[in-house]
Amino acid sequence: MRALNRHQMREDLRSSGKYAAPRLVRGHAFTSAPIQRSVLKKSRDVLISHRRRKSTCLTQATAAPLVTSQMGPAPVPPPTEPVIVDYSIYTVAPNVKMLRGTCRCERLKYEVEYGMKRGTTDNSYLITTPGTTVLIDVPYEAYGDKFVKAVEAEVPLTSLTHLIITQLDTKAVPSLELLLARRKAAADASATAVEPLQVVLSNPALRLVQPALGEKADKAHLLSSVQLVVARSGAQVAPCGGGEEDQLQAFLTPTPRWPDLLVVHDPVNRLLFSSKLFAAHVAPSEGEALDENGWEGFGDDWRYYFECMLAPSARQAAAALDKLDLVPARRRPGTVPKRVNKTSAALRSFFRSLLGLEKKGVAADGEGPAPATTAGAAAPAGVTPGSAPLPVCMLLPMHGPGVSSALTQLLQEYRKWVDEQIKAAATTCAAVFYASAYGNTAALAQAISRGITKGGVAVETVNLELASLQEVSEAVSRSQGFVLGSPTLGGHMPTQVSVAMGAIIREPSAKAMPCGVFGSFGWSGEAVDEMEGRLRDAGFGFAFDSIRVKFKPTAKDLLLCEESGRALAQSIKKRAKTKELSAAPGSRALNASGPQLAMGRVVGSLSVLTAKDEDATSAMLASWISQASFDPPGVTVAVKKDRAIEKLLIVGGKFAVSMVAEGRERPVMKALSRPFSPGEDRLADLETVPSPHLGVPLLKTANSFLECSVVTRMEAGDHYLIYAHVLEGKVLDENAPTAVHHRKVGNHY
Repeated sequence: MRALNRHQMREDLRSSGKYAAPRLVRGHAFTSAPIQRSVLKKSRDVLISHRRRKSTCLTQATAAPLVTSQMGPAPVPPPTEPVIVDYSIYTVAPNVKMLRGTCRCERLKYEVEYGMKRGTTDNSYLITTPGTTVLIDVPYEAYGDKFVKAVEAEVPLTSLTHLIITQLDTKAVPSLELLLARRKAAADASATAVEPLQVVLSNPALRLVQPALGEKADKAHLLSSVQLVVARSGAQVAPCGGGEEDQLQAFLTPTPRWPDLLVVHDPVNRLLFSSKLFAAHVAPSEGEALDENGWEGFGDDWRYYFECMLAPSARQAAAALDKLDLVPARRRPGTVPKRVNKTSAALRSFFRSLLGLEKKGVAADGEGPAPATTAGAAAPAGVTPGSAPLPVCMLLPMHGPGVSSALTQLLQEYRKWVDEQIKAAATTCAAVFYASAYGNTAALAQAISRGITKGGVAVETVNLELASLQEVSEAVSRSQGFVLGSPTLGGHMPTQVSVAMGAIIREPSAKAMPCGVFGSFGWSGEAVDEMEGRLRDAGFGFAFDSIRVKFKPTAKDLLLCEESGRALAQSIKKRAKTKELSAAPGSRALNASGPQLAMGRVVGSLSVLTAKDEDATSAMLASWISQASFDPPGVTVAVKKDRAIEKLLIVGGKFAVSMVAEGRERPVMKALSRPFSPGEDRLADLETVPSPHLGVPLLKTANSFLECSVVTRMEAGDHYLIYAHVLEGKVLDENAPTAVHHRKVGNHY
C-alpha cells in the first residue's frame, strides 16, 4: 500500500510538472533539478519514507516552509528586521546609469563579509540605446520597493526590453517578483502591445527562478510576459550601442558560493559589470558613484571582501581572471559623461602608459575585442570565448563603489591575492564542504574559511549541492584537513551531504586529517550529530567542537566559526611542522639570526587587551603596545593576523587595555599564554570588571586602564599595526609600576 501511495504521489507530481526523475550516482538517488518545498504540503496523511526524507536536498532553497511527516512544519526563520535604505542615481557613461541602494547601518546581515561594519550598497545598472533598455541586476529584498520606484523614475517599465541577472540570491527573488508584477500591471494598462521582457541569466539562476515564480499558482502569471534566456560564456546578450556589433557580452564565472555568477562586458563604453567580483561592502559618501579616494579610501574593503568571499575559491577566481583577461584602457572618445573629470582621466591614462600598463596594443588603444557569439549559439570555429583581452576603463560591481581611480592597482592586487592563495594551497590546504538551505550554513562555512585563511592555510570550498563525488574525492586528496557543514532537513542531513561524507570516509588519506563539523537548524540540529557520529565511529580526529547554530548566526557565532577555522589551521600546520615542533626547547634561539636576537632585547609593557562586539568578546596578552601621539592621545598595538581578537579591532572598533602591575603578572600570563579552544572564555580564570564607558572587561588587578577607539590599521608583515585614540583612562594604583615583558629572541613572543 505504501509503495502504491508513493507511486501515485509521483504520478501526481509528474503530471503537475513538479517531479524531477532521480539520477543515480554510485547507487544513490539525486534529483536532476532542485526539490521544491512547495511540493511538501502540510497534509499529515502523506507518508514519507525514511529514504525519501533523507533525499530531501535543495540545490536552491525557496522560502516556503519545509514539512516532515514526523515533526510537521519546520519553524520559519525569524523575520528580517526593517532596514533603512536610500536610493541614488548616477551617470557613469553617456547611456549608462547606476541605481544605487545604500544601507548605512553597520551590518545588513550577520555574515562574515560585513565584518568591516562600513555599511553596503546594492548596485543595479540601466543601459539605454535606441529601441532597447537594459537593466542589470535586482537588489536584496530590503531595497525592493525603492528600487522599482527608482527604475520607474528613469524609464517606463514597459520600455524595459532586457533584464540581465548576474547573480541571484533567494533574498533577491522578492525584488524580481515586484519588478515583474509592476511591469505586467503597466503592460496590462497600456493601450499598445508590449514586447516580452528578455531575462538573461545563467542556468543555476534559472533553476531558482522557475520554482520560485513559475511553479507557484499565484505567481506563474508573472512569467507569462517574460522570455527566459540562458546565457552561454562569451555570448552576446543585449545591445549597448547604436551599431550592429555593439553588444553586451556575458561571461560565466561560477564559484562554489555563487554557482550562477556571470559578468557582463560593455565594449562601447569599456565597462565591466563585475557582479560579485571586485566588490566591497562599504557605503561611499553621498554623491560619490566611483572610488574618488582611490586605493587609500577603499583598498582595505576590497581586500577584506576578497579574503572572505573569493580566497576560499581561489582556483575558480583565477579561472575567471584568466577567462576575462582584463586590460586597463582609456575611455573611447565620446563616452565620457559630463560629470566625469576629463583632466583626471587623461592624467590616469598618461601614468598608465608611462608605467607600461596599456601594453596590450589593440585591445587598450584601438578596437575592442572580437564580436562574441549570441546567447545560446556556439562560438565560431577556432574562436575561444573570452580569448581576446577585454579593455576596461571602469569596473561596476554589485556592491561598493565603481572602480576607476584604483582600477589598475585593484586588477594587479586581485591577481596577486589569487596567486598567493594558490601558492599557499600547494603546501597546506583545508577543504570546506557544505550544503545550505536558507543560506545560514553557507554563512558559517564562509566564516570558518575566513578563520582558516587567517591561520595561514589555504582553503578550497566545495558546494555539495553542485559538486560530483569525483570532485569531492579530488578536493580531499589535495587537502590536509577538512570541515563538513549541513542544514537539518526532516531530522536528517541531506542526501548530498551523506553521500559526500561516505566518499570522504572511503578516501585512504582522510582518516589522518584533522576535521570538524558544523550546521544550522530550525529544531534540534540532528544533522550535526549524525555527521559527528559517523566520522568519530570511523576513527577521525576533531580539531574543534561541533558547531550548531539556530537560524541565523550572531556576532558571537561568527567569531566562534573563525576561531574554529583557525584551530583547524593550527592543527594542519602542526602536522606539517612536526620536526620543528619536536625540536628541543631553546632551538629557536639557537637558530635565530643576529637581528632576531637583537630584537629580543626590545621590551614592552605587559598588558591585557580586551574587545567586545555585541555578544562577542575576546582578549589577548599584549606587550607590543606603545604611545603613538600626544594630541589627540593615541596608542599603537601590533596584533598577529591569526588572533581571534583581530576581527573585533576593525576601524571604529572599541577596546580596552588593562596594564598589568609588576608582581601581579604571573597569574595573568599563566591564564592567557595557554592555547584556547574555539569559543572558550579567555578571561574565565581572571577577575574582571566592566570598563566605565564601553563596558569592556578590565582586569581587577590592573594598575591602570585605557578605553580606545580604532582609527586606522595597516598591514605589517604577519601582524596588523593598529592606531587608536584614547577615549578614557585612569590610574588605579599609583604605587604599582607596570610589568615589563623581557625576551631572549625576537622570532616569537
